[in-house]
Amino acid sequence: MLHPFFQGARVWVREKEQLLPATVNSCGDGTLVVTTDYGEVFYLQQAEVTRERVYAMHQSSIDGVEDMSALAELHEAAIMHNLYQRYQKDNIYTNIGSILAAVNPYKQIPGLYDLERVDLYSKHHLGELPPHIFAVANECYRCIWKRHDSQCVLISGESGAGKTESTKLLLQFLSVMSQNSVGTPQSERTTHVEQAIVQSSPIMEAFGNAKTVYNNNSSRFGKFIQLHFSECGNIQGGCVIDYLLEKNRVVRQNPGERNYHIFYALLAGASKEDKSLYFLEDPAESFHYLSQSGCLKDKSLNDKELYNSVMEALKVLGFTEEEIRDMFKLLSGVLQLGNMEFMLAGGAQITTKQVVSNASELLGLDAFQLSEVLTQRSIILRGEEICSPLTIEQAIDSRDSVAMALYSQCFSWIILKINQKIKGKENFKSIGILDIFGFENFEVNRFEQFNINYANEKLQAYFNKHIFSLEQLEYNREGVQWDAIDWMDNAECLDLIEKKLGLLALVNEESRFPKGTDFTLLEKLHSRHSTNPYYVKPRVADHQFGIKHYAGEVLYDVRGILEKNRDTFRDDILNMLKDSRLDFIYDLFEKVGSRNNEEKMGTARRKPTVSSQFRDSLHALMATLSASNPFFIRCIKPNMEKNPHVFDPETVLNQLRYSGMLETVKIRRAGFPVRRTFKDFFLRYKIILKDKIPAAGDDKKRSTDLLTKYDKTKKEWQLGKTKVFMKESLEQRLEKDRDEVRRQAAMIIRAHLLTFSAKKHFKQVRSSIVVLQKHLRRHIHHGQFVKKRKAALVLQKYRRGQVARARVQKLKQEKKKREEEQRKKEEEEKKKMGEEEKEEENEEADKKDEARQMEEILQLEREIERLQKKREDEVSQLCESSKQELQLRRDAELKRMKKEASRKATELIDLLNFGGVDPHSVEAVGAKPAAEVKKAKGASTAGGASKEEDVDEGFHAEEECIPLPDFPPPAESDAPIDQDIFVHLPPPPPAFAEGTVPPAPPPLPVDGIPAIGIPLVPPPPPPSSPPGEGETKEETKPDSERKVSMVESLVDGEEPIYSMPADTESDYDQEDEEGSVTAGDDSSVSGSNRGSAAVTDEEHPRKSTCTNTSVESYRGSSDSYADSEDEHDGMMDTDEEVTNGRVTLLNGNGPPYFHGYLYMKAGLMIPWKRRWCVLKDETFMWFRSKQESLKSGWLYKKGGGLSTLSRRLNWKMRWFVLRDNKLMYYENDSEEKLKGTIDIRAAKEIVDNHEKENALNIVTDERTYQVFAESPEDASGWFNVLSKVRVCTPEQLLDMSHEQANPKNAVGTLDVGLIDSVCASDNPDRPNSFVIITANRVIHCNSDTPEEMHHWISLLQKPKGDARIDGQEFLVRGYVVWGLNAPGRVSHGKQALGDGSDKERFKNPS
Repeated sequence: MLHPFFQGARVWVREKEQLLPATVNSCGDGTLVVTTDYGEVFYLQQAEVTRERVYAMHQSSIDGVEDMSALAELHEAAIMHNLYQRYQKDNIYTNIGSILAAVNPYKQIPGLYDLERVDLYSKHHLGELPPHIFAVANECYRCIWKRHDSQCVLISGESGAGKTESTKLLLQFLSVMSQNSVGTPQSERTTHVEQAIVQSSPIMEAFGNAKTVYNNNSSRFGKFIQLHFSECGNIQGGCVIDYLLEKNRVVRQNPGERNYHIFYALLAGASKEDKSLYFLEDPAESFHYLSQSGCLKDKSLNDKELYNSVMEALKVLGFTEEEIRDMFKLLSGVLQLGNMEFMLAGGAQITTKQVVSNASELLGLDAFQLSEVLTQRSIILRGEEICSPLTIEQAIDSRDSVAMALYSQCFSWIILKINQKIKGKENFKSIGILDIFGFENFEVNRFEQFNINYANEKLQAYFNKHIFSLEQLEYNREGVQWDAIDWMDNAECLDLIEKKLGLLALVNEESRFPKGTDFTLLEKLHSRHSTNPYYVKPRVADHQFGIKHYAGEVLYDVRGILEKNRDTFRDDILNMLKDSRLDFIYDLFEKVGSRNNEEKMGTARRKPTVSSQFRDSLHALMATLSASNPFFIRCIKPNMEKNPHVFDPETVLNQLRYSGMLETVKIRRAGFPVRRTFKDFFLRYKIILKDKIPAAGDDKKRSTDLLTKYDKTKKEWQLGKTKVFMKESLEQRLEKDRDEVRRQAAMIIRAHLLTFSAKKHFKQVRSSIVVLQKHLRRHIHHGQFVKKRKAALVLQKYRRGQVARARVQKLKQEKKKREEEQRKKEEEEKKKMGEEEKEEENEEADKKDEARQMEEILQLEREIERLQKKREDEVSQLCESSKQELQLRRDAELKRMKKEASRKATELIDLLNFGGVDPHSVEAVGAKPAAEVKKAKGASTAGGASKEEDVDEGFHAEEECIPLPDFPPPAESDAPIDQDIFVHLPPPPPAFAEGTVPPAPPPLPVDGIPAIGIPLVPPPPPPSSPPGEGETKEETKPDSERKVSMVESLVDGEEPIYSMPADTESDYDQEDEEGSVTAGDDSSVSGSNRGSAAVTDEEHPRKSTCTNTSVESYRGSSDSYADSEDEHDGMMDTDEEVTNGRVTLLNGNGPPYFHGYLYMKAGLMIPWKRRWCVLKDETFMWFRSKQESLKSGWLYKKGGGLSTLSRRLNWKMRWFVLRDNKLMYYENDSEEKLKGTIDIRAAKEIVDNHEKENALNIVTDERTYQVFAESPEDASGWFNVLSKVRVCTPEQLLDMSHEQANPKNAVGTLDVGLIDSVCASDNPDRPNSFVIITANRVIHCNSDTPEEMHHWISLLQKPKGDARIDGQEFLVRGYVVWGLNAPGRVSHGKQALGDGSDKERFKNPS
């Protein structure tokens, strides 16, 4: 039988169970000679030419098709031949439905990816133009609005198949589509996001790609790029997720491979200055990490051009010059580490000292510390550091681990910076592009290849699920008639890897054991899975295990798997890197955990292993992909040598088989990949129907009618139960017709819009013409108006001149009359001034007489004071028998002096004239009715003299003290009090109203005549009891009761209204340092101590810490006495003078408060001790330390400021002090150098730090402060106090402050009421000393300055209620306003009211 073939015919030849495309060369002499397309020649005899061996090729296979689902012959050879034909014509893209197959050409094809091609494919649907990656990208972009969900593109294939280039092309097309989107405003068309996304590719390639055996630009990490689009269609944000960088490549490469591109680019492109800075003057061959594989250059790679593109991209993405310099320093430091060499001398020793110096300088490390860490291992055992030397192999491993860690952290930091630049809104849909490492099978496959192939198994399962499993399940559920297709399922292989007790679980479990090794892991794998059909147990190799992947069997080397899976640091290496002088290095390792910390934290809080992290990342990726509509791009590698125009059938056929390409073609050909619900289908395509559509009707029936018009044979569509199933070719025709209908409708709408626009323009033109006409008419009429106005102005000018001349004549006459009147007034004023000068001379004479009388009164007062002082000095020397006699003499002398003072005052009164007192000036002050003035009820200031509870410092006096006797008060005058004076009294000062201020120094009684020259400035009028009440109460008491203390005579809780504040403006002169000068004191100073308590102008201000008592207030109270009366005559009182030295000390209206450091002792044998002393609520307390803070103590604080320098200081010991709601920390407990302040009230929270023992975190808006205490009790105390202060109210905070100065916390306490005497001491060894004398103890105190000593003495002296001197008791004191009519003037002043005998005293402000 003759064969039907002829010369040149295209046939299929079966050879070794494989069909090959061939051409018939000759068919004569009974022999058929065929030549395959791949170069093989077969000679077939007549008997061998059978239907099974040779048969004719279908025309579709001869011509080739763009979509392989259109092939008539469905077998692997037809698919491969179609790819081969298109590859020879540089048509590298072929469709399988919506799936794109791309064959790597290993060369540049001109015009394939230019902007014209981008613009062309952006305007057409999928299938209208030849297959192209831009067509897939365009369809993916359109499906965001067509399907109303997110899209994703999965690019798969072996290493070197072109996945990375395909990713860059997709980003390029989507970036252009984003910029040209119709709905985007012109200002937003070009954003930084598109530019940053495109420019991120060269950076990630340089740092993450390397030359391998199979690929010159192999991605050694996986990445998922997600682009977020707005509703307008432009990219508004993005994110890059990286997976499993191959760190091992930094230190070790297989023969024929290279390290990461960036190292070679840096050496090739850096300038001479940069190379000198980075110690890179030597060529690449001199660096061990670059030259160990023997491959330094590749003709397809241009390292210098890559360096320039990387530098440009870094600047576009906003990397600063400092960051780029630090990054290149790190890379240079890694290369220097690789050149370190070791020798064995009692342990590993570094022989290349210069290399250590260079690496240390580049990385900011200490050279000695770096050498020590690389050659020794330090372990903390029971609190002691133990160092053990390393072998050379261990030292090399330490060096390599440092290099890998530096590069890995730098790569993660670069990805983080890129994400910060491209971050944007995520309020609409997104497109994800997955470019992950391809399937790898090397001679030696390690832990990295295991994870890479596991990821490819996962992606193949996703592909099978969407293309086969879900598709057939949908057909069966909808009842679509079709033949099931068998496909290769890899689910069992995935179960072997990731299920419970699978390979990943065993690897992670063995990594948790401290004593686990690679060989114990291998034994567990063999014993557990040796019976699994997908697990391979080698017969010879004792360090390998294998897996039968979907792409073939792969053997993995178990050595190093556990160490790489743990991915932890030694403590000493990590601490060394954290101590780097470079902030960049410190930032990279700030949050990295060490190996020992991982072991201490336990299993629950331990850092997850590398494989478990990678598995979780893959699951999260699959979840993201499952929520999106997928597009698949299958990249195919034509040959293993990476040569252009070479198509290896065996290599391609292997990829077609394991990727399921034949099954994919079959299911795309037999299936219906496009499916829509009846309602959705009809709503989308009803505009195609030209006939009128009935309003009511079944969607299924109307969809059937529409589909029948396009395909009556029903070969391209079927109806399911709820959906319409279509082939992609039918959908493309429907979409094309729909776009045409929409285009025609758009043209009609455009015509109407143009009509509207033209009408609008016509109306605008017409309106403009009307406006022009209006302005022209206005111009004509305006010219006529101007002529008429000029004529009118001429007439008005002459008329105004006539009127003005008449008015000028009238004004001249009026001016003459005014000058005559002014001259008369000046003559009268001169006469009055002469009279006033005479009156002033008379007033001066009167004033001199008054001053003379006042001087006599003051001399009498000083004499009384001198006698009183003399009496007090001599009283301690009197015996009991002479006390009565001394008292009688003193009373007689005081009465004589009192009468003399009264006589002088009477003479002064006679000289004055009260006939001209202005009643209005008096009523102005005392106008308030007595009913409005309430009697103030303050807290009792006389605290009980409770027993002192001193523990260690309550010492008894060694010598018996002589108690100072209390003398009875002098007899008082029984003269009635002038009630009119009290009616016009102003309200007393605040301290007087609350009864917290003791009586003032004794005044001299004078008849009720106001002093002359006292200015009219009344003190501030706080509410107080009317003076009439106290006055009446005093008058109704018998004389016998009046000799008792006034405070004791009142009912409990009632305050005496005549308890006056200390008068800082007393009439007594301060001469010869006599008398005690205190401001607002609680007690008067005894006469024996007045000399020591005096303060002069020349003394320096006090240096002690004083609450509410400043230096100015203290000195001001004493300086007011130093000036003479003449300097202040006629001067006006001010509020400052009234309150000077008084209000500030009393802390408002309460009792005095003061604190400071004193040296104290009690007894001769007791040493001096420095104590913090506090006077509060009339209780004198002393503490071991300062009590002005809520809490204080030493804490360790971790640096954590905004700058990296402050965060890297690690834990520093600081002195913390909590005052109010401010937590301040100092360099030491002297509290001189403040390091910082934390506002506790503004803190968000205060939490325990579980990562460190006895630690807590103070979280604020700016940062988190980390501190820890030395003991759990101290940490708990700080936590409780800070938590309470953060939430407490101001009142609660005040209570906490008061609690700190509580007597129960004091070393010793003393009630001021129990103090008999306080006097200065003349101890030459201890200047500024004073003595506190009570009934049962003597306490010696020593202050730092004399001012502080005087102040303590004045505050601690408490006056006795019955120690009154005749003429010194006051019922009430205060100011009243008075006026005096003298000849020619009226003078006003203040009047001080006196004692019960209705005597008044004059008060001079000097």
